[in-house]
Amino acid sequence: MRRGIHRARETGVSQSLVALVPAPFFVLALILGFGFIGAGTAYAYFSQDLPAASDFAKDPLPLSTKVYARDGTTLLYEFAEERREPVHYDELPKTLIDATVSAEDKTFWTNPGVDISGIARAVFYDVFRRGDTRPQGASTLTQQLVKLRLVGDEVSLDRKIKEALLAIEVTRTYSKKEILELYFNQIYYGSQAYGVKAAALAYFGGSDLSKLTLAQQALLAALPQAPSELDPTKDENLVRALDRRAYVLDQMVDNGYIDQAQADAAKTEQIKITGRPLIDINAPHFVFRVKDQLVQILGSESAISRGGYTVVTSLDWAKQQEAEKQVKAWVEQLHEHNVWNAAMVTIDPKTGEVLAYIGSVDYYNTDDPRVRGQFDAAGLGERQPGSSFKVFNYLTALKNGATPATVVVDARTDFGGRDSGSFRNCAYCPENADLQYHGPVTMRQAIRESRNVPAVKFLQEYSGIEATEQTAKDLGITADFVKANPGLSLTLGSVPVKLTDMTSAYGVIDNLGVRVDPTYVLKVLDKDGRTVWEHKDFETRRVLTPEVSWLMTDILKDTTSVSPVFASWTNIGRPAALKTGTTDNLKDVYSVGYTPQFVTGVWMGNNDGTLMDQSGFFSAMGPAQLWREYMKAILKNVPVQEWPRPSGIVQAQVVVAPGAFGGYGSGLLPSGLSPWAMNEYFVRGTQPTRLDDWFQLSCPDATGQRKTVMVINEPGPDSWKKFRDLWIDSAIAGGRGYNRYPWSTVLSKGDPCPTPSPSPSPTFTWPPGLTPTPTFTLPLPTLPPGQSKKPSPTPTP
Repeated sequence: MRRGIHRARETGVSQSLVALVPAPFFVLALILGFGFIGAGTAYAYFSQDLPAASDFAKDPLPLSTKVYARDGTTLLYEFAEERREPVHYDELPKTLIDATVSAEDKTFWTNPGVDISGIARAVFYDVFRRGDTRPQGASTLTQQLVKLRLVGDEVSLDRKIKEALLAIEVTRTYSKKEILELYFNQIYYGSQAYGVKAAALAYFGGSDLSKLTLAQQALLAALPQAPSELDPTKDENLVRALDRRAYVLDQMVDNGYIDQAQADAAKTEQIKITGRPLIDINAPHFVFRVKDQLVQILGSESAISRGGYTVVTSLDWAKQQEAEKQVKAWVEQLHEHNVWNAAMVTIDPKTGEVLAYIGSVDYYNTDDPRVRGQFDAAGLGERQPGSSFKVFNYLTALKNGATPATVVVDARTDFGGRDSGSFRNCAYCPENADLQYHGPVTMRQAIRESRNVPAVKFLQEYSGIEATEQTAKDLGITADFVKANPGLSLTLGSVPVKLTDMTSAYGVIDNLGVRVDPTYVLKVLDKDGRTVWEHKDFETRRVLTPEVSWLMTDILKDTTSVSPVFASWTNIGRPAALKTGTTDNLKDVYSVGYTPQFVTGVWMGNNDGTLMDQSGFFSAMGPAQLWREYMKAILKNVPVQEWPRPSGIVQAQVVVAPGAFGGYGSGLLPSGLSPWAMNEYFVRGTQPTRLDDWFQLSCPDATGQRKTVMVINEPGPDSWKKFRDLWIDSAIAGGRGYNRYPWSTVLSKGDPCPTPSPSPSPTFTWPPGLTPTPTFTLPLPTLPPGQSKKPSPTPTP
């Protein structure tokens, strides 16, 4: 036998507890002395505060809680105070029992709970052979269990005596099989494995003990003596583990359990570790959100780590793997734009089930501050969502009576009212991302082109700050708006939000106005397989009308559709709605989009706040394309669906013509002077009833002829007018009308007739691919001033 192999048990006491007199001597003296000093007196003294032996098996073993994907078989993680797999005595192979008894307690089947000869031997070695490097243990299997379950591991003579007394009492109370079953479930085997089944899984890849070889069983029996020093997963421990296994096999031969040939054959078997580390974690950030929800369900973290629950989560493992692959690939591709991190969440809008969840590009990257992989940017990170927040503003405007055809003028405006129109002393002058201003645009056009100035105008005139904040809260946004106090910048996404909140909120629109709180858990079963909680009959709340939700979805569909006047980078080959967002300094970029089946939100940026490259990078290029490729992948074999049109939606023709650089027209019903019309949807009762009064006949020119002009009758506060007039002057004079105005003059409301001029009218050219159907032919010189041919169109349902 190799010297040094028989080490003191890590959790036991076998060396001298008192410098002069060893503990085993006292235990031996106590037991032998019962007959001389009065067993009753000695027992009464040492047992006065002993726990009852009947409590030995009552305290339940801490059992790990296993967390699975929605398939019920893909293990994501185990929450455990002690990682173990319960085993019944009938599942224990005889050779494993024989090996353990041989290694730990040769007299187990016959001793009364303590080994008198073992104690005597320990006394002899500790008193007379103190120079020997092999201190002798005297603890039986029963004593080891008593120490772990009842008396603790305090290093004292008193504790050792109580341990021996309790071991005797436990042996009188329980059968040897019951004690062994408790031992195989309780004892620590190293590598985070408590109990022999968990050890088999950790070292050999399976928990079926009957499939273990004799050599593997002997190794398991060897480990409890010094589990850390014998842990065979560490190369430096292999020699010690082999020696200890050989010792166990030799003891089995000595006790007659196996013959020498079996032992010799087992000794030649290499130690091959094929198990998985018990601390592996899949979808880590998702798992920790599961834990948060389990605390709410079960009441405490200790219940999770000790209760032995089985948790079936909402995670779709195939979608999760696709998400991880796509996020990693796109972030790597965008390193050249200084993009190093991303997060993604996918939810089923009808059930609230979180199907995929990426909190960072690499959970294990803790070195790069731009990544900070263990920080959950999806569920804990609060990031500015940029223009993706505009949706809550426009939803509020729709609730308040605005329509997709409501027109505002996209012109640089000081909303603080401080400037006279020169912008030299601007109080609040938001700019569009392209630094261009496109004149009259409808709500639909403003959303599609993500115009900032129109968004602020809608907030100021139709939505209101507090009402918009309330809409966001109703849909699931948990940001602290009071503390942020954003003012009109609210609609531009100045308040940081969580990606999980944004994704869930868009899911409400997707679900036609019905909110379902997100869930990470589908079912929780106790250790006996009984269901204790289930995501069933969950609460739903209507927070938007189906009509308003459907209208917003129809508008957001424009951003994923390909039309004659604009191409989409986010088309996925089926109906889908999407909104992107970019912060001013390119610190964060967002995309949130959905189909009837799934809603997915994406954030990109850097966790340390490092700015991304501002040249040539924007949200449609990064998160929107990641969203596109991911959605195409997970929808590959899913039937194409559309959102059912609510009965309260009607259709009407309005004077609007979309273009690649904004739109033009009043959004009203076409008149005899209106040059074109297109169909638009409305909530019943909000469709326009007034005929178009923007297209009018001008005052006579020098030759007496009248021409058609467009008069901008933008609603809103008077403070907008001066800025609108500035835009008109620059658009006509500077050629920024993008050839949208073939008429001689564009007038603001109330302007007088222009001074007659013989100058020719500018030539109008339609944008490529867009040819409207005119409702009349210019000119109409026979109409008297101020009158026009006015048909009476009827809105079509």
